[in-house]
Amino acid sequence: MSAPTAPLSPAAADAMRRLEAALVTPDAATVEKVRAALGFTAGWKPQPHLGETATYLTVWSQMELNDLLERVGGTVTMRQVERSASDGATRTATEITLTVQVPGVGPVEIVTDIEDDPEHGYRIDIPVVALARYRSAAEHCRALAESADFDGCLAAQDEMAMCRCQLAAAGRLDLIGVA
Repeated sequence: MSAPTAPLSPAAADAMRRLEAALVTPDAATVEKVRAALGFTAGWKPQPHLGETATYLTVWSQMELNDLLERVGGTVTMRQVERSASDGATRTATEITLTVQVPGVGPVEIVTDIEDDPEHGYRIDIPVVALARYRSAAEHCRALAESADFDGCLAAQDEMAMCRCQLAAAGRLDLIGVA
């Protein structure tokens, strides 16, 4: 597995998705490289009606995203996004992105939303979610420290410690550089 690379900024990733969707239909060779690298079944292809391209894919659950992380590795990030419904209503969602470098293609992003509703399976105990939360808490802690809010850092450090325990229980401290 190669060293992780930083994911694109959300604005850059969105611009790339728009360009790819507007200008090019992914060629069969690119789709096949992505399919093979991610271990998808023969015949898989992106679903444009879901906003997918050859380099931007969705999965339906945190478990699916975790399976991909375990199978192919990559860089995990988390961010807040606005989602809209067919009735025009919007909601804020937490999106986890797994970015995988595919040889001959470049970065491929696979995304899913974290659902806070236990009915939908919000799983803080799986490595992909624990890793995303750990990295988000670490970033938040750095920002708080830069603004000299050391009391605020304590909550972020508690979150990091909890995520570290979850990663340790899963045997995946390697995901945060501890092994």
